[in-house]
Amino acid sequence: MIPLDEVRRTVDRHGYRRVLFHLPAGLMCEWQSLSGLVPEPLFVAEPCFGSCDVPFFLLEKFKADAIFAFGHSKPVSLKLPGNIHFFEVAMDFDASFIPPFKRVGLVYAIQYKKAAGKYAGRLQKAGRQVVMGGRPGFMATYKGQVTGCDIEAARSVLDEVDGFVVCSDGLFHAQAVAVLGKPVFNWQGEPAEPPKYPVALLSTAKTVGILMSSKIGQFDLAGAEKLRKRLEELGKSVVMVAGDMVTDEIENFKVDFWVVTACPRIAQDRPKSAPLASANAYIKGIYK
Repeated sequence: MIPLDEVRRTVDRHGYRRVLFHLPAGLMCEWQSLSGLVPEPLFVAEPCFGSCDVPFFLLEKFKADAIFAFGHSKPVSLKLPGNIHFFEVAMDFDASFIPPFKRVGLVYAIQYKKAAGKYAGRLQKAGRQVVMGGRPGFMATYKGQVTGCDIEAARSVLDEVDGFVVCSDGLFHAQAVAVLGKPVFNWQGEPAEPPKYPVALLSTAKTVGILMSSKIGQFDLAGAEKLRKRLEELGKSVVMVAGDMVTDEIENFKVDFWVVTACPRIAQDRPKSAPLASANAYIKGIYK
């Protein structure tokens, strides 16, 4: 599953000694197979939600030579230091679901890049016309690949298909594609509905919190400040809060509404006390 030979070659090529290994939760149990590949392995307990989530700030803190990030592809939009390395992890899945429409748009999460081709063949044998997704946008890497925030591969073939099947576990990626307005399933046959953000409630909010992330792929201070200025022009009291995710602590700020300028999918993790929407929804919503 983990490309150990590729990891070993990267270590030998650069002469790394101390490496920070950043693993998704499902791969942390493989720590022993990685430990012997470098003299001084360190493992990161931070969440590993995407390629925008690499904890590059830990390099200096732990005097490490490099970060090895697993389970994600190198994003096309981020300018990262040369000692941040991405290692894709391929997983197999024998999907049998046949969608109830003729022209099928097929996109995939990165770990199922190879398995998606096998599944396309099964769909074709079942009489479906398969249209592989197109070029990615700002965060994915390959043709047909989608992430939680980058669905351009699906959008680019929208007019050519009746619906989509997303080669992914669960519904996280499929929900992102569902915002395009056509039927969407994951390849287990589960239907997906688009996330619903309560943007309209922002019009009645008197106090607004703007949640900002420090992560390299999500940091947007200029956008947050522009948003703050516009909200204040509308007569709202605004608090700027630095935080990488929705936590219980943000409840203590007691605001009427939250706007997230980091990952747009964070807005699905709703606080208990106030509605929350992504900045993307805000920009496209009632306040232009």
